Amino acid sequence: MAFEGLQENLKERWAELSAKVQESSAFNTLRERFESQTPPVQKAIVIGGAALAALFLLSFPLGYLSTASDNMMQFEENRQMIQGLLRASRISKEASPLPPPLDPGMLRSQVERVLREKQLVPEQMGEMAPLPGTPANAALAPASVVQNGLAAQIKQLTLNQIVDIANSFQNQGPGTKLIGFDIVQTAGQTHYYDLILRVVNFGLPAVADSGPPGPGGGTGNRPPSRGAPPPADGGDEE
Repeated sequence: MAFEGLQENLKERWAELSAKVQESSAFNTLRERFESQTPPVQKAIVIGGAALAALFLLSFPLGYLSTASDNMMQFEENRQMIQGLLRASRISKEASPLPPPLDPGMLRSQVERVLREKQLVPEQMGEMAPLPGTPANAALAPASVVQNGLAAQIKQLTLNQIVDIANSFQNQGPGTKLIGFDIVQTAGQTHYYDLILRVVNFGLPAVADSGPPGPGGGTGNRPPSRGAPPPADGGDEE
């Protein structure tokens, strides 16, 4: 019943509005001008008016769609930014992928151990020397990463031995990597080759930690005061 009453009320209001419009002089003038036009012109006017009305009605949902699209783009940007912040926070809490650096002596011992595991004879072991220019290899690691390199010469190897040795150094774990090698044919041999390995150890130095706080709230490694010593017990200067 309420819907029918509302419908009747709308019909009455529409009839009143239509009567007022038809009674206005402007509407009558436009109607006379419209009726004085030829049928093709009248048809074009009707089509144009319908198109304008359709565009007016469509402008509302199109505006909502445009606003929704802008909101979605902003939401995606904010989500990517938050994901980046969370990823950076998670990475900052993870342990460093690089172990502490090995000094040249420890790196030499590591290389010798790997070569001993390959059961090479002494005649096959060549010279080992520090790799020159390793600290200047900025393209390999940032400046904060400590690099120590070693060049090792191995003689009279078969191709299978070369592949096995190269894989062993490449799979040493984080820190020590095989960055290159040179292969030349052994003099006077047709199936044996000499190998020069270039092995580099990458490491992050330990961060200096301040000492524990002292009894007075300062650090435990604070040097003693250099002021005047306290007077001896039991006496005042006269």
